[in-house]
Amino acid sequence: MSTWIVDAGPLIFLAKLGRLDLLQQADVVCIPQAVYNETQQYNDAAAAVIAHIARSWLKVCVVRNQQETHTLLTDLDIGEAEVIALAKELQPDRLILDDMDARRLARRYGFSVTGTVGLLLAARLRNGIPSLRTELDRLKAVGFWINPQLEEAILKEAEEVKVSDIGKDEED
Repeated sequence: MSTWIVDAGPLIFLAKLGRLDLLQQADVVCIPQAVYNETQQYNDAAAAVIAHIARSWLKVCVVRNQQETHTLLTDLDIGEAEVIALAKELQPDRLILDDMDARRLARRYGFSVTGTVGLLLAARLRNGIPSLRTELDRLKAVGFWINPQLEEAILKEAEEVKVSDIGKDEED
């Protein structure tokens, strides 16, 4: 049985894309209370969808070790700190985080980490979505920032190269 713990950013962006189903690859999907609170700050469609799934398959968990959360707050915001503190308690199979500092720290603790873009790439590679490029464009349209070099690399990995890019290597 696989368990994932998800931070607010990926949860909100996947809700905005209508791709929360990508999280259901795990048997158990958890978020700490602070993450749930972050997702509910705005009265929008994403918040409503997240509130709905929190009543069904998304499990909202309380972090028991608040001292651990407090220690992590020196480097992270409350949601990310609770994600890592909860991970130390539950030992999940994966953490879903977009923030680079949180990802680095989670990896130092030995956790497997992916983010919103990684979930979309994995879905594309297993033919779960028709076009990674389309999803990345939609993601950027709702305010997600992606490093252009990373975007190019993952599109190449997904074998989604623009027609205008073909032959560029030979010209250089």
